[in-house]
Amino acid sequence: MIEKASEFGASATVPLMTGDRTHMTAGDMLREAREAHGLHLDMVAAALKVTPQKLAALEADDIEALPDPVFARALAASVCRALRIDPAPVLAKLPGAQPAGLAEADRTMSKALPSQARSGNPAGRPSRPLLTVVVLLLVGAAALFWLPQSLFDRLGEVFARITAPGESTDTQPASAVAPSSPAGHVVEPVQPAAAPAAAPAPAAPAPVAQAVATPPAAAASDLIVFVAREESWVTVNEAGGKSLLRRTVQAGETVGLTGTPPLSVVVGRASGIDVQVRGKPFDLKPLTRAGGVARFEVKP
Repeated sequence: MIEKASEFGASATVPLMTGDRTHMTAGDMLREAREAHGLHLDMVAAALKVTPQKLAALEADDIEALPDPVFARALAASVCRALRIDPAPVLAKLPGAQPAGLAEADRTMSKALPSQARSGNPAGRPSRPLLTVVVLLLVGAAALFWLPQSLFDRLGEVFARITAPGESTDTQPASAVAPSSPAGHVVEPVQPAAAPAAAPAPAAPAPVAQAVATPPAAAASDLIVFVAREESWVTVNEAGGKSLLRRTVQAGETVGLTGTPPLSVVVGRASGIDVQVRGKPFDLKPLTRAGGVARFEVKP
C-alpha cells in the first residue's frame, strides 16, 4: 500500500503489486507504481514537465531513446519521488548503478562528511594557521611602511660601519692617492715633527688643530670638502650613480672630492663634521634628521 503524491491530487491509499521483483526491470517497477496510483502516463509526464514520449521510453526500458543514462536515472528518481516509492531498487536496475559495496561506502561517506564539517573546518575555508600567517605578513608590511625614516638611517649607518673595513679603495692612506685624481683626495692631519733627543718636550698640539681645521691650498679646487671633528660615515655619489666616497671618516681627517654634479651626499653623525661646498661653509643643521643623518645634493 502506498499514498498518492500531492502532485496528483488528494492523498489516498492505493494497493501495489507485492510479487517478486527480482526479475522486474526498472521500467516495469515504475509502470507498476504508476498504475497502482491509477494515474495516466500523460498526467505523470505533465506533473514532471517532461514529454510523454520520454516517460514511455523509460517505462519501456528504452534508455537509448533518452538523451543519456544520467538523464534516465534523474527522470527515474523524479518519478519515484512523485509516486512516493523507494528509488533505490529502480536506480539499481538502470545503467550506471554502483555495485553494492561501492554504494554502501558512498552512503557511509555521505553520513560521515556532514559530521566532520560540523566538528572541523568547513570545506572551502582556509585553515586557522594559514589565516594567522597571512595576518602576520600584513602586519609586518604595515610596520615597515610606517617605520620612521630615522630608523632606516641608523640601519644605514650600521651597515656603512660594517662594510667600511672591507673596501680597500676608500681606506688607502693619503700618500696612495694621486693629487690629480678627479674623484678626490684625502689630506691627513699634519703631525708635529719628532723632537730632538735634547728637546725637553714635543711641540704643542695647538698648531696641529689649526692645521686640521684649515684645508690645504691643494683642496681649494675641490667641489666639496669634509673636515671631521668626530668619527662619521659619509657616502657621496656623483651623476650617474658612480660612488666617489663610501666609508667612515676618522676624527681629525679632511677629505676633498671633485666629481660631476649633481652629487648625492649622505652624512652620518652630522653634528661631528664640517662641510664646505665650493670653498664656502655649508650648514648641515637644517638638513639633519632625528637620527643624526643629513642628506643633500650639490647641484651644478
